[in-house]
Amino acid sequence: MAYTETDIPASLIATLIMGFVIAFVMALILGAFSMGYLLKILRGEVPLPEVTGFGTMFVDGIKLLVIEIIYLIPVLIILAVTAGAALISALPILMSMPAEPDFEALMPGLMPIIGGMIAGILIAVIAAIILWLLAVVGVVRFARTGKIGEAFNFSAILATIGKIRWGTYILALIIVVAIVAIVEVILSFIPYIGSLILILISPFIMVFMHRYVCILYDSAGNPADPSRSFTP
Repeated sequence: MAYTETDIPASLIATLIMGFVIAFVMALILGAFSMGYLLKILRGEVPLPEVTGFGTMFVDGIKLLVIEIIYLIPVLIILAVTAGAALISALPILMSMPAEPDFEALMPGLMPIIGGMIAGILIAVIAAIILWLLAVVGVVRFARTGKIGEAFNFSAILATIGKIRWGTYILALIIVVAIVAIVEVILSFIPYIGSLILILISPFIMVFMHRYVCILYDSAGNPADPSRSFTP
């Protein structure tokens, strides 16, 4: 039975909302366990750590989620202040447009707003990249110490990156991102089974990336394994 806009029952809406909430909670729980296990890899455990200590993994995963959200906040603020403000300033113009607007006449007023939105997005992207470079080392520091504050110990983070050398560090991260992107693009071109294969190998990709980052971090001569060296 098809429902019109005016006769959608409240029970259906409640069911959809409940389904969304359940899916969100399940994703959060599974994601927390997954992130908790990946933190064990970042601690430098060799060979791959066993899937044990579910309580600790869950708590660590939640802590990591909090860290990631905190790193994301500056980017969201930049977007809100720049692109968001530009969009809000454009609303009066958009709301007053006739059914068949003359875009050529509207463009002089919209161009500064569009430019502001683009500039805001670019600034946010640059900020996101910078924060990501810091967060990679920050997360490893959290994994090694168990202290959330160490994820934001920027003096220690910058010192570690300096020991690796900024050029080597950035190049190493570009390489691993490029490898993963190439694999995903190749699989996306395989009809039907490409997406399934990607889902199946995603855990292995995540393990590979975190082991890679672990070795990169240890190349700075950190206590976990100071004998390792990393040269991309």
